[in-house]
Amino acid sequence: MSHTFVDKMMEAMKTGALESPVEKLVGMRLVDYGRGEATYELEVREDHANPMGMVQGGIASILADAAMAMATTTMLTNDDMRVSAVTTADLFSRFLKPISAKKIKVLRAEAKVIKSGRLLMWAECTLQADGDCVGMFNATGVRVSFDQKDSAMTNTGSAASARSEETAGAAGGGS
Repeated sequence: MSHTFVDKMMEAMKTGALESPVEKLVGMRLVDYGRGEATYELEVREDHANPMGMVQGGIASILADAAMAMATTTMLTNDDMRVSAVTTADLFSRFLKPISAKKIKVLRAEAKVIKSGRLLMWAECTLQADGDCVGMFNATGVRVSFDQKDSAMTNTGSAASARSEETAGAAGGGS
């Protein structure tokens, strides 16, 4: 069971050489990962705020969802990645305190996989605002059929050719 493809993808995301449209839109980035774990950070901007000046709950949920999605993705083998992906089936959020968009500098979402089954995966995530726990999230991920040609990921620089070579190798049956 090799994980080289997902590990290369995660490393490219961590370095910024590969990013998703939502990462660009919100401004979040993958900062750490391991098998069954992923951490995202977001530098809070005033345009993340609701009318009361607090970080809008959807922004915090996007951050937590991304971290849990990447944590579950790290569980996929090279063979899994050729034909499937993990998508969120449900997402539960518990906000413990408000997050001031003017006072908080960084939101950090630390996610880990609780259980990984053949079809379903369960993950949890802690959301911190400048180191203070402000939210807890749980999600169920489901494996779905996926063709890598449908990916919305954006390659930049030398990572583009590396990703193309890796995708070609995956499509050709190499590991």
